[in-house]
Amino acid sequence: MELVGEQKRIQALFSELRLADEQTAPRFAAVWNRAQAASSQTWRPARALNLSFVAATALLICALVSLALWSKYSQQNARQAIVVVTGNATPATVPVEVVKDTAGDPPLSEGSRDRAASRSRAKRLAARRRELMLAINLKAAREAKAISNWQSPTTALLKSQNDELLKSLPQLNESADDLKSFLTNTPK
Repeated sequence: MELVGEQKRIQALFSELRLADEQTAPRFAAVWNRAQAASSQTWRPARALNLSFVAATALLICALVSLALWSKYSQQNARQAIVVVTGNATPATVPVEVVKDTAGDPPLSEGSRDRAASRSRAKRLAARRRELMLAINLKAAREAKAISNWQSPTTALLKSQNDELLKSLPQLNESADDLKSFLTNTPK
C-alpha cells in the first residue's frame, strides 16, 4: 500500500508543476493571434512585374536581336568576299582601278560629283576588301601546304634495321627449316 501513497504524492507534485507552467506560459490562442498579426504585417503581395526583371529581359532581347542582325550581315559579307584558293592554283589578280584624267572634261554638278566620289570610294573599299581576302587566302594556302608536308620528329627513332623482318609474316605452309630463317641465329 505504500506504493499507492507514493504514487499519489508523485501525481500531486506533477499537478502542481502543471499549474505553475499554465500560469507562466501564455495561452495558445494569444500566441497564434500574435503570429498571424506579425506575418500579415511583413508579408507583401508580389508585384505583377518587377522593374529590374523587366529591364533585364528587355536588355536580353535587344542583345539577341542585335546578335542575330550582326550574324546575318557578317555572313552575307563573308559569302560575297571569300575567294577559294585550292592546291597549286595561282590566285586571281586583283583588278586595278583605272583613274581617268578629268582635266579636259566639262565640270560636273554638285550631285554628280558626290555620286562619283561615293562610287570611287566604294570601288576603293571593294578593292581593299578583295586584296585583304586574297592575302588571307594565300596565307591559308601556305599554312595548309606546310601542314601537309609535316613529319613527326620521332619517326627516325621508330625505324630499325629489321623493319622488313618485323613487317613480313611467315607462311604457315612452309617447312620448319624455312621458318627458322625468321628466327635469329643466336647460339643455344
